[in-house]
Amino acid sequence: MGLLKVPFDKIGATNRVNIQIDQYSDLIYGVEIVGSGNTIINMSGYAFSGTVKKHVGASSTASDTINVGFDTSNISVGIVTVLINSGLTTNFDKNSPRYKYEIIATENSSGYKRRIMDGDINVNVGITQNEKQNFSKCIAVIDESSNFTVSQFYAKWQNFRSVWPNRLHYILQPTSTGIAITTDLNVPSNYDSGFGTSIQVKGVNRDNGTTALASDWFSIVGLKTGVDVSVALFIDTSGSMTLATVQASYNKFISTCSSSGILIREESNGNEDWVEPFTGLL
Repeated sequence: MGLLKVPFDKIGATNRVNIQIDQYSDLIYGVEIVGSGNTIINMSGYAFSGTVKKHVGASSTASDTINVGFDTSNISVGIVTVLINSGLTTNFDKNSPRYKYEIIATENSSGYKRRIMDGDINVNVGITQNEKQNFSKCIAVIDESSNFTVSQFYAKWQNFRSVWPNRLHYILQPTSTGIAITTDLNVPSNYDSGFGTSIQVKGVNRDNGTTALASDWFSIVGLKTGVDVSVALFIDTSGSMTLATVQASYNKFISTCSSSGILIREESNGNEDWVEPFTGLL
């Protein structure tokens, strides 16, 4: 769902929007709160809350009422990202596939509340839990993370897991020996790797474009033809490594995914952050 413009004032009508969502899947959509003439409104002085209910009269303590998550990092320009993750949609009842939702903005200084959006959520129960897992694998290729401390990554991972409880995350660390040096990545104690509890990081080669030195990321992560259909790939380009550092391995991975019919969402940045690239919709 794209960025949705929602008019905001203290007397305006609630914006009604109906939403389609697949059971077992993640849903993210952006809400741009605007004033008269579509002018930008700084909503930093507001808090946001939202609920999804089986019916309008369900109480806030009912088991059939769930809370909606929000990303307000762009709130100064009036943009709020609404998060309904697979951990919530998994619990939607296939026998009652229509739900009600509402989003409330509360002014911090006055306590004034305004329902800015509401509507129906129509749940498509055709998607299976196995299909959900196909879109859950995230691969970070990074050699070090000196820009963030262990405690900062602890908080980042805690937030990531609270929003995306089902995403599998893998760290591949290019080193001169191909052996991982986990301490260089400041991996926190709460990190749960897709490799399992005994292995947090796997080392791969710094091939520098030499085909004979290419690591097989596809096999290392355990991707399977006919099972996996989409992965997300982050490559660190901070300077201690660039794409050229792992060019042969990258080319091999792209080629294998292509021949296996697996789609890749790619992202690179120089921030040495192996969590952030996978916090959005994959």
